Amino acid sequence: MIRSLAALIALMGLLASAGTAGAQAETAPPAAAQPATGSSPEAATPAPSEPAPVSPLPRIDAVFATDGVTLTDGGKSVLFYRTAPADPHEAGRLNYVHPIWAPDGAVLTEDRPADHLHQRGAFWSWHQVLVDGKAVADGWFMKGLTFHVREKRFKGDSAGGGTLVVNADWIVNSAPEVAYVARETTKVRVYPLKAGARRIDFDTVITARSDTLALGGSDDEKGYGGFSVRLIKPDRLNFGSGGKTVTPAVGPVEAGKAMGFAWTPGGGAPAWTVGLACKANGAPITRWILRRELSMQNCVFPGRAPFVLKKGQTLRLQSTLILRPATPAPAGSKKKS
Repeated sequence: MIRSLAALIALMGLLASAGTAGAQAETAPPAAAQPATGSSPEAATPAPSEPAPVSPLPRIDAVFATDGVTLTDGGKSVLFYRTAPADPHEAGRLNYVHPIWAPDGAVLTEDRPADHLHQRGAFWSWHQVLVDGKAVADGWFMKGLTFHVREKRFKGDSAGGGTLVVNADWIVNSAPEVAYVARETTKVRVYPLKAGARRIDFDTVITARSDTLALGGSDDEKGYGGFSVRLIKPDRLNFGSGGKTVTPAVGPVEAGKAMGFAWTPGGGAPAWTVGLACKANGAPITRWILRRELSMQNCVFPGRAPFVLKKGQTLRLQSTLILRPATPAPAGSKKKS
C-alpha cells in the first residue's frame, strides 16, 4: 500500500508535465578532438577505421488487419484499436481500444468482463444519444448506434513516436432507415518509452451531421459518460490526485485535473501505475467516477444534462494515459544503454 501511494504521487508529477511536451531525448554533440601540442597533423589524425554497426532505435509502428490496428514499439505490442466488430451480432462493438499492454507485456485493460459485458478497454461513449431532440440510441450499451470506419492511417514521427488516425461515421440503426448523424476523427499517439514510462494520447473530434446532436451521461445522479477505461482487477485499485489519496463514492468525485491509479501489490496485480487526464473542448475535466469494485473508471463529461451540438459544431475530447512502473528506479541510478 505504501508503495502504491508513493507511486501515485510520482505519477501525478509526470502527468503534470505531460500536457506541454512529448517524450524527447536531447543528446549533446561530442566535442571535437584536439591535436596534442607540437605534434604534426599526420600524427594527430587517427587511421581510418570501419564504423561500428548501429542498431536502429525502437520505433512506434502499426500492423493493419481487417478488424483493427495494432500499434507496436520495437515489435512489442502497445495497443489494439478495434475497427470492426468481432461478432456480427454486436454491430456497435467497435471503435475502442483493447488490449493496452504495459511495456513488460502485462495486459492492463479488460474487454467484456462478466460483471459488465458492455465495458470495453478504453472507450468513449454516452448513454444518451439524441438527434433533433429525440432519444435514438444508447452508445454506452451499444444499442442503436454503430460506426462505419472510412479510413485508418498511421504516420511515424522524427522522435520515434507515431499517430494512428481513424475516421468513422456515426450510424443510428434503431429505426427502419439508418441515419448518418455524426463524423468522428480519433487520433491515438503513442510516444517512445521515457524513463520506463509510456504515454498515450487520445484526441477525438465529433462533428454533428444532423440538425442537432446531443450527448449525455447516465440519466441519474451518477451522470457517467465520456472517456472511460476498464482496468484489470479494479477492486485492488488505489486512487490519488494532486498528491492526495482520493476515496471513491457512488456519484462523481471532485478532484484534480489528473487521476492516478495504482494496484495494491500481490494477487497477480500488475506492477504498474496508470495516470489519466482528460479535457473537453480544451477545458480540464475534474469530475471523476471512481470504482474500487468490478467496474470502469470515468472522466465525467458532460454529466446527466446532455451537451448539444448544432449541425457542423464539434466536440473535442482529449485524454492522456501514462503507464509507469510502480517501483521507480532509485534516485541517482544510471540507466544502462
